[in-house]
Amino acid sequence: MKKLKQRIQSLPEPLQRQILLRLALAAVLFVFGLFSAIIWRDASMLLIVAVAVFFAALGIRIAYRDYIVIHGICVDVDASIIQRRKKAIVLQTEMKGKEANLRIPLRQQFRKIAAGDALEVYIDAAAQIHEWGGEYRLQGYIAIDKTK
Repeated sequence: MKKLKQRIQSLPEPLQRQILLRLALAAVLFVFGLFSAIIWRDASMLLIVAVAVFFAALGIRIAYRDYIVIHGICVDVDASIIQRRKKAIVLQTEMKGKEANLRIPLRQQFRKIAAGDALEVYIDAAAQIHEWGGEYRLQGYIAIDKTK
């Protein structure tokens, strides 16, 4: 447990935030699942405990995986037509020794990201980046942080 705490403290702040969010969600689900199983005397409520263990494993997994940080400038934010929800960002960064655009689909709502912002994108070291239509595309990320 001490090694895990030291490992988490050695990670950058956006990754620490992701780990803590997942572990907090796991703790809430675990307590809710146990109380529900005890109060209603229903073993099927233990499925919630299993989901809690899954979220805890996801949080711990972030601490032990290798990651890459991509630095770049946001040049465009794609938004949906009707609700104006941000769907993807286009990051200008250096790829393979030259300037290139990297499109990243967003999983959650980032209200404060706009064109011209400097961003850091934390991705898994094994993540695949594909070239399509003159730009690079990334399918997923661990965390995104706005830098100053």
